[in-house]
Amino acid sequence: MTVPAVGACRVVLCRGCCCGTTGKHPDIDHQQQADQLADAAGVALLITGCLGNCERSNTVVVLPSPAGRAAGGTVTWFGRILDPALTKAVADWVARGGPGLAELPELLGAHVQPPGRRLSRGRQADTEPVSAGTR
Repeated sequence: MTVPAVGACRVVLCRGCCCGTTGKHPDIDHQQQADQLADAAGVALLITGCLGNCERSNTVVVLPSPAGRAAGGTVTWFGRILDPALTKAVADWVARGGPGLAELPELLGAHVQPPGRRLSRGRQADTEPVSAGTR
């Protein structure tokens, strides 16, 4: 079981109406995606309801660690994370420090997106913490 490091980045994985559903993405192993992100070194993974980016599902949001924020890192939203290589790139980036501490991999550049409509209007998403071994 991976235990999130104190002061680690947080990763938010949308599992609302479209993200993480076999109805919209039947060829994706959604549980494997969650497991891969949860197992990344030092990551605190939160599973959330709809973030309002349904047209760009699956959505993954990375919040910088306190050190990353102090270094200028900001919350980074990714859309269309539908391939194990993209999920691995997110996990590896976060394990290297994420926003503010590690350079964004080129593979992820085209997947950066604006915040979802729901959070842009100031609404909070419901989140549930997930740790490796408790899924």
